[in-house]
Amino acid sequence: MHGDLREWIAKADTMGRLKRIPGANWNLEMATLAELFCYKKKLETPALLFEDIPDIKNGCRVLFHELITPWAVAMAMDFPLQYESLIDLVKAAHQKIENLTPIPRKNVSQGPVMENVKRGDDVNLLELPVPRFSPFDGGRYIGTSDCVIMKDPDSDWVNLGTYRMQLYDAKSAALFISPGKHANIIRQKYWERGLPCPVAVCLGQDPSLLLFASNEVPYGICEYDLVGGIKGKPVEVVEAPETKLPIPAHAEIVIEGYCYPDDTLPEGPFPEWTGYYGSSSRSEPVMRVQTIMHRNNPILCARHEIRNKSFDFRSLMRSALLWKELQTAGIPDVKGVWRYEQAGSRFFNVISIKQRYYGHARQTLHVAAQTTAGAYAGRWVVVVDDDIDPANMDEVLLAMATRCQPATDIEFINRSRSTPLDPLCFDKQKNYYTSLALVDACIPYEERATFPRLTGATPEYSREVYNKWNNLFAE
Repeated sequence: MHGDLREWIAKADTMGRLKRIPGANWNLEMATLAELFCYKKKLETPALLFEDIPDIKNGCRVLFHELITPWAVAMAMDFPLQYESLIDLVKAAHQKIENLTPIPRKNVSQGPVMENVKRGDDVNLLELPVPRFSPFDGGRYIGTSDCVIMKDPDSDWVNLGTYRMQLYDAKSAALFISPGKHANIIRQKYWERGLPCPVAVCLGQDPSLLLFASNEVPYGICEYDLVGGIKGKPVEVVEAPETKLPIPAHAEIVIEGYCYPDDTLPEGPFPEWTGYYGSSSRSEPVMRVQTIMHRNNPILCARHEIRNKSFDFRSLMRSALLWKELQTAGIPDVKGVWRYEQAGSRFFNVISIKQRYYGHARQTLHVAAQTTAGAYAGRWVVVVDDDIDPANMDEVLLAMATRCQPATDIEFINRSRSTPLDPLCFDKQKNYYTSLALVDACIPYEERATFPRLTGATPEYSREVYNKWNNLFAE
């Protein structure tokens, strides 16, 4: 398995899945090229490495799309790159997470990230090719595919999360964290004591770290330990010189500093995972940067939130995490979970089950709606039978149209948890609630034996015929 981002890039390059692009400008051009590649290539979108960036003298490069396709996620988790369906890939991720034994991080004295260390007046974030994604953005965004590292002041818990960061000047950037997120809770604990919150931010890292940092890992669990379990060996970390936080030894770029109580500046707007500009400009906490560490010719990771994308690694990981929570809650015979990337991998969630008893479908709906993974910014939860592929919207719509009586098979939950990024949570309200629709699109349990069967060959026979005649589909 790859050891760091550079090994992952080399592997992608060898497989013909990396595109090197010299000469593109950080101001709008890189992001627009990234968007075009996504629309044109869809599930085969390559990772994009922007090099020889105009007016950048430190050799810094920018990587887009490191986790925007199934092949990239499979490679980050060391899975075979061939799979029959997205649900097979979710199933593989679910099984790996379910059987994962966390391995604690390993402290080392040195690492490539310490090849260049600048402190105090030598810090200049403007030397980095920080992208401006759109002319409608509030500014340049240095943190979009990042890992924000904090330590709980009440314990030894170290948390990694992915949060957006708007660049202000050579030594400061906003750190927007939605209410209720783990890093927000940790930051508040410091501020309640009247203390600044120590922060380190990894701006270029092994994609395996991002798989967990950008998803709902249970409170108190360290993402380093989960990545160690995925890799089968501990993640090596070094102590950051100012904050003493553990940072990845093989990271590309890390900045560290502090967030002070009541130190805010206007932030946003920014195009978010919802497919909309997530909020207007408003005051958000600022990170005052004390140190920057980076490798020679470092790589800045950037993520462009593209509307109507065909795949999102967060959909896969969030589907696997929701599947695990359903299983932990005792829901039997879950056959598949998919959280639709076109709906921000949160708003529209589908679970397929093999019905085992009266009320099985409704139980699944209510539990899925209020798990840690499912409750945040949920809007629709749909349960379907096991003959429906939850990642195939054509099949999901068929089930909703033909197996759901709206008057009796749709229920609602009000005042469930949402986020300021939700386009229906208007800034002026300051109430970040949503309602959830719970849609039972299963055949009524008592009618399963007599319900009309679907047309077409059985999935098993279709697979048999496809395997026999697959040469016909090769072109």
